[in-house]
Formats: sequence, C-alpha cells, structure tokens
Amino acid sequence: MKIYHSLLIGLCVAVAPVQAYAELGPIVITPTRTEQAGNTSSATVYVVTASEIKSSGATSTSQVLRGIPGVQIDDLFGNGSEANVGLRGFSSTANANTLVLVNGRRLNYSDTASPDLHHVPLNDIERIEVLAGSAGSLYGDQAVGGVINIITKKPVESFHQVSARAGSFDYRGIDFNSSSRLTPTLAYRLSAGKFETDNYRDHNAEENTSFTGLLEYDEAQNNFFIEVQEVSNDLELPGALSKTEFEDDPTQVNSGFVDDFRDEDISVIRLGYARDFGDHRFSIDATRRETEADIRQSFRNSPSPETGFDDRENNSLNPKLSGSFHAGVDVPYVVGIDLEEVDYELEIPFFFFVPGITTSSNEQDSQSLYFQLNPQLSDSLQLTFGMRHTSVENDFTDGNAFPDGEEYDDDVTVGELGLAYFIDPQTRIKLRYDQNFRFAKVNELALAKPGEILDTQTGESFEIGLDLTRGDHRLIASIYRLDLEDEIEFDPNVPPFGENVNLDDTRRDGLTLSLSSQLAPAFALKIDLGYVDAKFRSGSFDGNDVSGVADTIAKLRADYRFNHQFMTYLEYNYSAPKYAQGDNANEFGKLDSITVYNAGIGYQYQAWDVNFRVNNLADEEYAEFVTNNGFGAAYQPSPERNYILTAGYSFE
Repeated sequence: MKIYHSLLIGLCVAVAPVQAYAELGPIVITPTRTEQAGNTSSATVYVVTASEIKSSGATSTSQVLRGIPGVQIDDLFGNGSEANVGLRGFSSTANANTLVLVNGRRLNYSDTASPDLHHVPLNDIERIEVLAGSAGSLYGDQAVGGVINIITKKPVESFHQVSARAGSFDYRGIDFNSSSRLTPTLAYRLSAGKFETDNYRDHNAEENTSFTGLLEYDEAQNNFFIEVQEVSNDLELPGALSKTEFEDDPTQVNSGFVDDFRDEDISVIRLGYARDFGDHRFSIDATRRETEADIRQSFRNSPSPETGFDDRENNSLNPKLSGSFHAGVDVPYVVGIDLEEVDYELEIPFFFFVPGITTSSNEQDSQSLYFQLNPQLSDSLQLTFGMRHTSVENDFTDGNAFPDGEEYDDDVTVGELGLAYFIDPQTRIKLRYDQNFRFAKVNELALAKPGEILDTQTGESFEIGLDLTRGDHRLIASIYRLDLEDEIEFDPNVPPFGENVNLDDTRRDGLTLSLSSQLAPAFALKIDLGYVDAKFRSGSFDGNDVSGVADTIAKLRADYRFNHQFMTYLEYNYSAPKYAQGDNANEFGKLDSITVYNAGIGYQYQAWDVNFRVNNLADEEYAEFVTNNGFGAAYQPSPERNYILTAGYSFE
C-alpha cells in the first residue's frame, strides 16, 4: 500500500533541585501515546528532564542515556555519532530491538544503521522518556527491549540563546536557539548549530551542521504545526584495530582504512494537525525523511577501490483518535493506524575478499492497526489492554542473495495486558505482559543464506515492578523475563564469512533499580542499576551467554550545590565483563570490565550558564565496542581523558 504518493553497582543525580524526584514529573505520553498528568500505567518509565540534561554537561543524547537502568550504550567512536543503544539485554542488534522516537516519529531505519540520536540538539530537548520493556502492542516493529522517546521543546513567548563549546581533540561548536510568539495563535522555534572535531582516533575528523525549525498554529480546538530539519554530517571512519594495535597505540588507524568516510545529508519535513471534540482528540501527522550518504568502507587490509552510496527515503502517516469514554467506569483509550513506506538503496563497491559491486534495494510498505484501553477499575486499580495487527510487504533485490529480486510479505498480531495498583498516591505496584516482534531488515535479508528468507522474530515479556516515593526519596524497581523466538542476529560461524540467521530460543531475565535521594539541602545521590542474564535456551549454543551483553551496568552520581550559582558532580560508571559481539560460542573469553569516572562543575548567574565536564577522569584505556567474528578481536577504542567547556547566554 503506497501512503506517500501525494503528500542511566551505580548512583546519578541531576544538579537541578532534586525535590523533582518526589513528583510524578512532567506529562508522560510514551506508555499510552496520549498526554496524561504522570504515568499511571503498568509500564516502567524513566524521565530525564531538560534541567537534568543541562546540568549533566553532556554533549550528546547517548551520554544522557548512560546509566538509565537497563540501557547499554556501545559507542563506536566515543562521541555519540555512531552509538548502539540497547534496552534489556541487546548489543549487536540493539538498533533493531530498541525503538527510538522524536516526538513519536521513528528515528530507526529500515536497515540496521544506528538511529540519528546525535542529530537531535540537546538544547531542543524538553525531556526524554524511556519506556523500559517490550511495547510491541502499542509501538509495533522493533519495540522489543523498550522505547526511547525524545520530546522537544514547544515554542514559548520569547527566548533566545547562544552557546559555544570547546574541548579536547580540537572540538569547537556553536549553537543558536530562538523561540517567540508572533501572534496569540502563531509561534515558532528555531535551532541551528555547527561543530567540528578531530575526535580521539586518527582519521576520525567530523564536521556537522544542523538546522531545525518549527512553526505552530494553536487556536481554540485546533492545532497545526510544520517542522523541518536539515543535517549535514561528514565523518572519517578509522576502522577497527587488532588487540596488538589497540595495546600499542589506540589512536592509530590501520592502513587499510585511511581513505574510509561517510558523508551524510538528512532532510526531514513533518506536518501535524489535531482537533479536540469534547473528551476526544483526533490527530494526524505525516513525515518525510530522506537520507543520502556517500560511503567508502573497507574490509581490514583490503581497501575499498572506490566510493559507494546508501540512500533511504522514509514516509509515514499516523492518524489516531484518543480520549476517554464511560462504560460503567472511565476508560481512557487510543486507537490509531501506523502507515510507513520505505525506499532503500545501497551500493558498496567491495564485498569482503571478492572484488565487485554489492547492491541492495528494498521497497517496503507496512500497515498497522492498534488500540489501547486503560479502564479505571477503581480509585486504586487501573487496567491496560491493547492489541496491534501489522502487515509488511517487501520488494527487494540483492546482487548476491537475490539478484533477480524477491517479494516477501508477512503479518503478525500481538497484545498486551497490564495492571497498576496504587497502595497510596505515591506507591504503585505494576504487573505487565506484552508481546513483541521485529521484521528482518533489508541488509539482514541480503546477508542471509542465499535464497532463504529470515523468519519474523517474535517474543513475549513478563514484568513486575514497584514505584515508591517518600519525601525526597524515590525508588523505581522491576523484575522481568523476556523470551524470544527466531531472534535475528549475525552468526560468524557459518562458512565462509558468516550470515544472518534465526537464532535458537533466547531468554533474558533481569532486574532494574533506580534510587534517588536528597540527603541534604545541598547534597543528592542517585543509584541506577541494571542486571540481565541473557542466555540461549536451546540449540548448539544452549546455556551460552548472548554475546556483547554486559550482565551488570551501574551508575552512581553525587551532586553538591555550593550556592545558587555553583554546583558540582561526580559520576561512577561500571560495565561488567562480556563476550565480544559475535562470540555466541563463548570460546574467546570475556572482555575486561569497564570503570569510568566523569566529573563536572557548573556556574549559573543571571543570563549566563557555564558547564565544564571531564570525561574518563582516571584516564582509563578501554574499548567499549569490541567484535569477534572469527577473524580475531576487533577493537574500536574509546576516548581517554577529555574535557568539554560549554558557555551559554540567554536573552529575551
């Protein structure tokens, strides 16, 4: 169906007043896809506010997400430009099993490329909502480990800000934000930025420019907006190092990669309309995203002979109806349709050891119908029930696996059931069951066994949790089980060079814990802990750990405020030993654990805001991203000690 022919063992606390932890916080929309005053659903949701983002000194969204319980970050270059963000036990396939959104719009691609997290300016973010756990019924494809929804700021009466950044590796950047109301009903918000850096590795220079504009008309019962974004990002690719090269000099580049790069241009336009009808609201938004990239990417010791390309066009249309009706009890609801059309083309002039051209293309259409009901059974009990049916149509060609083209259709139906019981207004017990799925991505289909189609991955999630607030102390805890069938992953043990396969059954048992406490008016602590036991349940890998997954990730952060102007913080980040990505046979031994300390100080006076942050304070030499596909361990070194200074001035 064509839909676009016309149209964070740890502790972490923010410098901002920690009394905010004792509140339900801002409007939470992610667990219901509708606005509500706090999270009353059965889902576990973590919220990072704009003030917390600002005081963190972070320069990328992936830094902000570090330490959220259950979140594992595998940052290829340590700067956020190529980061895998996994929820609840995913590593190499994190990008295909964690759904990332901006205001409800998908950032994930139809292939396994990383979502463009670094293309969302931090100054534009109002909050980040992390729905931890399966959400296949409400969000569909890829919402297996959870959903990350980045919500940007709306236009305000009059606000303008200029900020500049400088730091290690010749980093320098500038940003401008402006928002104003032109008339009582018409307002705008603009954001523009540019940065350049050489990054930690040799041959890893990056240059980025971005512009985002929003125009909103809001009158009585009608709301209309148009949003545009243009991003240009040029990045040199240093490739991986062998263990010997990594230990000798982690900044070096192997000679086979000295000409590799990825130059990318992204264009987004989004239109939205909403109208209120009493207790009901109809809304619809349409998005067109085009990505054009020139790529030169080599295999080790085999430089690519020339440049290829990777082009994507994603179109989506998302109408929905939400509100509340009375059927003996009040029943908040949402029902909607998700339509997406994808056009993907790839051409790489080198394929492993075989000279030639690798080409892939896919025209993919998906259609989904979903609903969710949240009946308020009593003053203390709320039920959640929902379902989704999704069908997908693929028309793809691959120069190796399917040179003559192939059509592939599939459909899946999933459901959810949850219960939230409020012992008192600040104590909630949660029970939740959710089914999930993900379809094979175009590049997974291309690198599968020639002539065979990968099965759709399916699974189910069980969870019990507790949210507890007492004064200035808050606890969010959950225990979960995630079972998957036909999990899709690359298996390097298949000759000659490996291929994408449907794995035998896997299971992830885990717990997450977030404890925040204001111990004194000027001193606050926060502990964030995620534990997961990710194992195979059958087949040749039965009992083995799923590769790339650290069973424990923890963060501790202590904040101290000297006065209204000065504050400081110290972070402790820990990631347990894990098998390198691809080593599902568990034959090469676990990698070392990683311990990293970060620290910072902030100053705020009138219109001035200054932050100084030091990453990797102890100057640890480590690699967060390590693979082993049978050719030996390949290391992507992480940055040693580095700093960033940010200064901003706001005016009306």
